[in-house]
Amino acid sequence: MALTIKLNNNDHFKITNEMTGKMQKMWSLNTSPSTNKFCLSMRQNPNYICSKCYSKASEHRWKSARSAWSHNSAVLSSKLLADNEVPDLSKYKNCPDIFRMQAHGDLVNDIHYRNLIKIAEKNSDIMFALWTKNLVIVRMVGLIQLDNLINVFSTFELNNPHPYLPIGFDKVFSVYTKEFAEENNININCGAKECFSCRLCYTKNNIMFINEIAK
Repeated sequence: MALTIKLNNNDHFKITNEMTGKMQKMWSLNTSPSTNKFCLSMRQNPNYICSKCYSKASEHRWKSARSAWSHNSAVLSSKLLADNEVPDLSKYKNCPDIFRMQAHGDLVNDIHYRNLIKIAEKNSDIMFALWTKNLVIVRMVGLIQLDNLINVFSTFELNNPHPYLPIGFDKVFSVYTKEFAEENNININCGAKECFSCRLCYTKNNIMFINEIAK
C-alpha cells in the first residue's frame, strides 16, 4: 500500500505505509535502484553487497513498487518541493513516530537529498533515519544534521571487519555472514524481529556500529 502525496503541478510521489518483514508498522520513502546510476554502478562490483541487491529483486517481484519507486526517483530528483508540497505526516492516520528514508534505493542527486531533508524538517515530531552509501552526494551538499534525523552510512562490502564511520554520520550499518561473524567475534546487534520495537537505528545514542546477519 502507498500514501499518495499530491504536488502543485498535479504530479505526486508515494510513501509506502505498509512495510513487510522486519519493517512492519513502519513507513518509508523509497526510490528505484534500477534507474539510479549510482546503484547500477555499485551492482557491477561483485565485491559489493549491492551485487546482490534485494531492492532490485523486490522491484522484479512487485510491479506496483517498481512503478512507484521509479516515479519517486524522477519527481524527487527533478525539483525542490515547494513548502506547501512537503507533507505534514502527522495529519495521516496511523503515522508512526519513526520513519525510514531509502529502505529501497539510494540518493539520486543533491535535489533528492535536499527534498528528504525538507520532509524531515517539516515533521520534527518524527525521528527519521536516512540510509545511504552515496557519500559523493552527501559531501556535495554537506552532511545535514537535524535533531530528528539519524544519518546512517551503509557499508559497501559484505563482511567488512573494520567498518568506518564517516565524519558527521550517526551510525554505520554492516552485514555479515554467520560464519564470518562467529570467526571474527562480530557483535551482531541487529536481530530484532521488528525494527519498530528495536529502534536501535532510530535512536540517537552511543551505539554507532549496527551489525546484521545476511539473509
